Amino acid sequence: MNNTFPKYFRSVCDFLGNKNNSLYGALTIAVSKGVLRPVITMMDKKQDKRSRQYTAFREGTTGAVAFASYIGTNAITQKAAQALAHAAHAEEKLPQIKATSTLVSVSITALFLIPLICNKITTPLMHTFLPQTKPSNPVNPKQQKSPNFTGKINKITPIQTYPRYNSGLRIGG
Repeated sequence: MNNTFPKYFRSVCDFLGNKNNSLYGALTIAVSKGVLRPVITMMDKKQDKRSRQYTAFREGTTGAVAFASYIGTNAITQKAAQALAHAAHAEEKLPQIKATSTLVSVSITALFLIPLICNKITTPLMHTFLPQTKPSNPVNPKQQKSPNFTGKINKITPIQTYPRYNSGLRIGG
């Protein structure tokens, strides 16, 4: 019996072992977070529906932005690594320079670029793709005041705190 799956699996493992790259790990994490986190978030029925939608949308958007950003910054740093090796007359060190530049690009992308892009695009995209809900009864500012409020505070009472328990699954947001 000829089983091709173990041969295929071995070839994939050999490729990843020989071509080990920090970009592969970052891309795998981006895809996993972009797919699994929104699914898990939407399954949590203990949270408000609107909150779940926002969190799932943000996680999915972050995964997509991360994937594209990692590929883009890696392409740019690979070109820069070639130029750097040529300028330094160190073409024999090009594989090491490329590996280091990939690690640097993944780190910079994760720390700065992905949060920056996500903060700029999430809200406009959410307004475009998710339906907006209007409050059923708009609150009039005059209705918010307590009828017994005189404008004076007679004594200061300490704020009573209660222990907080986290009993539900909450991812992101």
